[in-house]
Amino acid sequence: MMFHMVEKAINLIKLNVLWVLFSLPLVTGGAALCALHVVAVKILKNEEGYVFRDFWTVYKGKMKVSLQIWIPLLLGIVVLFFDSMFWRNMEGSLADIMRVFVFVMLGMWLALVFYVFPLAARMDTTAGTTYRNGILLLFKYLPQSMYLLFVTGIFLTAGILWTPVFYIMILAGGSLLAVIHGKMLLWIFEKEKIIPPEEG
Repeated sequence: MMFHMVEKAINLIKLNVLWVLFSLPLVTGGAALCALHVVAVKILKNEEGYVFRDFWTVYKGKMKVSLQIWIPLLLGIVVLFFDSMFWRNMEGSLADIMRVFVFVMLGMWLALVFYVFPLAARMDTTAGTTYRNGILLLFKYLPQSMYLLFVTGIFLTAGILWTPVFYIMILAGGSLLAVIHGKMLLWIFEKEKIIPPEEG
């Protein structure tokens, strides 16, 4: 039992390091998120093999479509960032409304990221179809989408306020969240009969 837990922890750390390293060019972040989801789900289902090999296979295979998904999302977050900076120091009721609007849009952006890259990893569809499916799932399963955002927020807040969680976040934060998200996403995908091509 102890050996199994240690092995899981090591695999989570390996996966987190790979995700961070392969996200560093920034434009490859989408492919890294696809690979993160696939390997995290394998760890969740006790099906992990060679973490690097599995990660690299998905990363390389999903590079083209993930770029088409990721670039618009990057542009979107840049726009939202500058909007938040613009309205942060403004006063008046309009500024209050716009700050709330930007905050909601940031939440929707993050929730969409939670869906589109796992979808891209599991389905051979165009970027446009993946976006459409991601938006549909986001709203169809709105309570579950809120749960994913809530868990992420709690984890990040705990990491800021509590040193042990901060170290866990540094070592395996991304991969641990991907496993937690993966459990919920698997439930959603199974209800929607969304399975990887090799399992169809």
